[in-house]
Amino acid sequence: MLLVVSVVFLWTAFIVGAAARGIIRPDPFARRLAATLSDPRVSGYVSTRITDAIVAQRPNLVSVRSIIEPSVNGVVASAPFRAVVRTSARTAHRALFESAAKNLVLSLPDVSVLVRSALSNVNPELAAKIPPGIETALASPEAERAFTRFIAAWGLVGKVLWAAWALLLLGFAAVVIAVWKAPDRQAALVHAGAAFIALALGLLAVLPAGRILAAWITPDHALRGVIHGVWSAYFGPVKPGALIAGSIGIVLASAGSTMLEAVDPLARLKALGGWLTAPLRPVAHVGRAILLLAVGTFAAVAPSRSATYLAAVAGLVLVYLGLREVFRLVLARAGTGVTGVAATGPRTEARAWRVVAAVAAVLTVVIAGAALLVFREPPEAPEATGVVTVCNGSARLCNRRLDQVVVVGAHNAMSNAEIPGWLFPHQNHAIPRQLEDGVRALLIDVHYGVPAEEHIITDFDREGGSVDKIRGVLGPEATDAAVRIRNRFLGHETGPSALYFCHGFCELGAYPVGPTLEGVRGFLLNNPGEVVVIVVEDYVAPEDLARAFQDAGLVDFVYAGDLTAPRGGPTLRTLIDLGQRLVVFIESGKPGVPWLRPAWESMQETPYTFHTPADFSCRPNRGPASAPFFQINNWIETTPAPRPSNAEIVNAYDALLGRARACREQRHQLPNVLAVDFYDVGDAFRVARTLNRLDEPGRARP
Repeated sequence: MLLVVSVVFLWTAFIVGAAARGIIRPDPFARRLAATLSDPRVSGYVSTRITDAIVAQRPNLVSVRSIIEPSVNGVVASAPFRAVVRTSARTAHRALFESAAKNLVLSLPDVSVLVRSALSNVNPELAAKIPPGIETALASPEAERAFTRFIAAWGLVGKVLWAAWALLLLGFAAVVIAVWKAPDRQAALVHAGAAFIALALGLLAVLPAGRILAAWITPDHALRGVIHGVWSAYFGPVKPGALIAGSIGIVLASAGSTMLEAVDPLARLKALGGWLTAPLRPVAHVGRAILLLAVGTFAAVAPSRSATYLAAVAGLVLVYLGLREVFRLVLARAGTGVTGVAATGPRTEARAWRVVAAVAAVLTVVIAGAALLVFREPPEAPEATGVVTVCNGSARLCNRRLDQVVVVGAHNAMSNAEIPGWLFPHQNHAIPRQLEDGVRALLIDVHYGVPAEEHIITDFDREGGSVDKIRGVLGPEATDAAVRIRNRFLGHETGPSALYFCHGFCELGAYPVGPTLEGVRGFLLNNPGEVVVIVVEDYVAPEDLARAFQDAGLVDFVYAGDLTAPRGGPTLRTLIDLGQRLVVFIESGKPGVPWLRPAWESMQETPYTFHTPADFSCRPNRGPASAPFFQINNWIETTPAPRPSNAEIVNAYDALLGRARACREQRHQLPNVLAVDFYDVGDAFRVARTLNRLDEPGRARP
């Protein structure tokens, strides 16, 4: 009875401990769900549902479905798609467990970005026809409800997860007591070994049980394969437990049978052969016939699998016989013998038990370790597990904290020559191109603006700012031009006030914040190994800025944890594994949104108004000396119009590297952000590589 109780306790502990953690915790849950895409049944089903959603929105595309679906298959197999699944699964899981949500809706709101990107390389015209707002679910409503019930049930288990450890200890204790209190300890040892082998078989039986669950949930054959694939992913961790239990069982059974010489495995095999041919009672005879028919049918239907199982059983028998011989030799060398151990006296019996226990412990560790090494699951692809090999362009950066990494920052990144009508740009290319080129820190200004015919005018009523404040930044020439434009369109407003990228005056150039933030999201989706920093010079309410990030789908990418403990916060690998690869600062430091971090509490910088290279200094400006992140402002002020010719001078390799090293020595801080105008002029990327100790001669880009 104790052995039966121990098997039940240990089986429950293994199931709860191995599977529940990956189900009740959002991050492991999301990673395992993304990992199921390596199963062809799952990836094929998801590809079909995405294609169905595309054709449903654009019925005319049914004629080119055969072109779309292979491209979608490629998308589903990609790292960016797995990132989408991880993000969606994490959000859905938290909604189920942390709010009043009644259903776990696994939707994929960002699929259109990935499908368009994949098709653009094959058929740009077809890519343009893909609807921008594809919104599809991973499963049918019925399957999602069933999945919700399954996850919610495990949520109840999670509340008593601590009990798994108690059951584990009680299970092993029951085995020890069973053997210790048994009238015949040798026979009890054999029975304990059999109990552990039964435990191993019970654990392995959990995986095929997913097929039964799938058949119960839905009659859809394709969806059954998906459910079984998901089940296997979440309960796959029971395999190591089964290997450990089986190893313990074989060792205990061989140790007990060695001390109990009557248990002869060869004789048992002969007895089994006789049972297969001997006459039996009618009921037993029928049972034997059914067993033989079942085994024979399985062997005929699945010969290769049957051969595998037969070879495995034969191997276990040989391991068992080999262990018996080991115990026989050890007992013989210890002077206890193997026949009639109990009859030779208490001291001899006690010594035999000590020898057997010591050898059994060593063999259990060795065999269990070898089994795990040989039969362990192959490592999953980095994107499936959330473990990356390249972070921000180099594997050597993955284990560095944020304050140990140098990135190129685009000063006034929103101010660029690709924006129609923008006056006095600071960069040549728009923000999406900046990210593609390697910029990893975006320094942007956000204002309230009001549409007025073909212009945007600054909404000073909402900002509470003054013209004089901006005049000091832009200079009198740009300010006067902006005021003239403003006066011409004032009173001709054509829309409500909203958030715009502007530099001081929206009259000198402006465009909506939302589409560009969506472009940042698209970059993060397509580049799951990249971490980006955004520093906002904000003239708007934090709640409005946060709403813009929310509407663009960026909030799930934002890191909300601590950046100061330990110093510099998490490593790049940690941020990537969490799926929180965007760190956002606001210069105003206004409270209200926790993840909009006050810039000048966590950052320190140099001055930023230099009129010649000789004026450059590293003296402190904004931010305390204790701040973990250091920004070097490296541009020549030529208000109102920045000049690429100046950037060519100050962004040159020797000039920028020399200044960065001088500031590092003076401020005792690695410069984390090299903020520059015209990032593509000069050698800013090469300098960042050198400071990151990744420099490769002749390479100017990461």
